[in-house]
Amino acid sequence: MSDLFLSWSSDDVAYEVRWFFTRLRGGEGAVPVAAIDCSGIVRRETRNSTSEMSIERTDTHSYELSIHGTQDSDSGEYHCVATPCYVSPSTKAWTKAEELTSSRIFLTVKFAVWDSLKMPLLYGAVAALGVGLFSLIFGLICAHCCCRNTSHTPLSRNKLLHLEMD
Repeated sequence: MSDLFLSWSSDDVAYEVRWFFTRLRGGEGAVPVAAIDCSGIVRRETRNSTSEMSIERTDTHSYELSIHGTQDSDSGEYHCVATPCYVSPSTKAWTKAEELTSSRIFLTVKFAVWDSLKMPLLYGAVAALGVGLFSLIFGLICAHCCCRNTSHTPLSRNKLLHLEMD
């Protein structure tokens, strides 16, 4: 989201830019989320979200708000209010001009649930199948080698007689 302010062509102009957020449902109105003053100092307001916001000055008259790690709670309307600060030719002091308000920008965050679950489900299914096959093969090998029928068949009577004659 970026804002472009065109006004004075002088380099003696700076802007105080404040970004506001309005929730879709149950919001208490416009809540300030971030600001940059005429000196270039950025302030971020405390929020209940884990997403991070940053403001970047991309040109002499344009600023950009970036939201990193967006969540569902970041859905809503964003707008900014900019106050131009210029050096007065008579007093050589910074003077604030009238506020400029941008149009509202609507942000929707959609999560691709299947895309986020596809790989973990695939890895889990392959791991479970692999462990199951390994257990089955290992069990068959152990049963074949260790659990043979070791019952001793008695020698036949003919063999006993044969041994006695020797």
